[in-house]
Amino acid sequence: MPDTMNKFFAPKSVAVIGASGTAGKPGNVVVRNMLDAGFKGTIHLVNPRGGEIEGLPVTKSIDALPDGIDQAVVTLPATHTPGTVRELAAKGIKAIVLAASGFAEVDQLGEDLQQDLAAAIKETGVRVLGPNTTGHVSVPGAYTSSFFPLGEVRRGSVSYITQTGNFCGISLRHILSAEHYGIARSCGLGNKADLDECDLLEFYGEDPETKSIFLYLENIKNPTRFLRVARRVSRAKPVFLLKGGASDEGARAALAHTGSLAADGRVVDGAIEQSGVTRLQKYSQLFHVAKALDTMPLPRGNKVSFLSPSGAFTVCLTDHCRALGLEVPELEEKTRERLQKLAPPFIRMRNPVDIFGSVGM
Repeated sequence: MPDTMNKFFAPKSVAVIGASGTAGKPGNVVVRNMLDAGFKGTIHLVNPRGGEIEGLPVTKSIDALPDGIDQAVVTLPATHTPGTVRELAAKGIKAIVLAASGFAEVDQLGEDLQQDLAAAIKETGVRVLGPNTTGHVSVPGAYTSSFFPLGEVRRGSVSYITQTGNFCGISLRHILSAEHYGIARSCGLGNKADLDECDLLEFYGEDPETKSIFLYLENIKNPTRFLRVARRVSRAKPVFLLKGGASDEGARAALAHTGSLAADGRVVDGAIEQSGVTRLQKYSQLFHVAKALDTMPLPRGNKVSFLSPSGAFTVCLTDHCRALGLEVPELEEKTRERLQKLAPPFIRMRNPVDIFGSVGM
């Protein structure tokens, strides 16, 4: 695991800048999330008032922090962000998560502020996730920087890269409460002032905890690099992409969301087709396809067998499979004979299997 990504996904010590004792505030929820995740490292809290928050001592300034901290999570307003990045870099903290919104996704003043942030990143050499993100989750590292109330996150084999910070909030809660499968990593890129989809895709590609990769992107920051990285990673692991901003209206929404200018859809389509990445068409597929891959191994071929209590369902499913280029072959004789013993004589078992008669026996 590269050292930089190790500091993001398996930190040994973290500083929360803007920690709060008020329940519900981001600076409080992120601390509660770390504790709920079972984080075993050291948590340093920074707030000018000092004192104690969630049973942890509070340092009054960044300068007063000890040396050797791996990561900082900053929950301060956007206007404080560039200066805070410079302070953290001076303290030797090289991995930073920026939660604040109010940058290029808002207006010209926000865009100017993001340029100042970009300059601070370049000057100091730090690596930054965000801004405009609810953070990231690393279940194998028992760690999260999300300030959305999460509770315990199940461990699984699926990892996400999303150009919306709220995937580590609302969408992840949906996975936990409605879909009931686990994840390995999830990362909200936000405005991509520094770390982008290529950085995360490279990391997931080498991550032994990640078996399949899902992306939601509104633009691709470096298409040439993305094509190169995706080609390499998709040879070893299945990679799926939902691209937002394909329509003119969607592109305008993306600009308002993360300040992204979506590329020409035909160019993106061509690049994705060459990269080995599978294109998704619906947001719900980020969950349903992931759930299938987390609960069973990736099929080795294109042959399908299925059963249904309705002949109509089997016909429609067969048509759908054929339209997708999947084969619905004849059953092996030993399999057919075994199924036939469970069915009434007037039902002839075949693939797809109509189990209506068997259910009624």
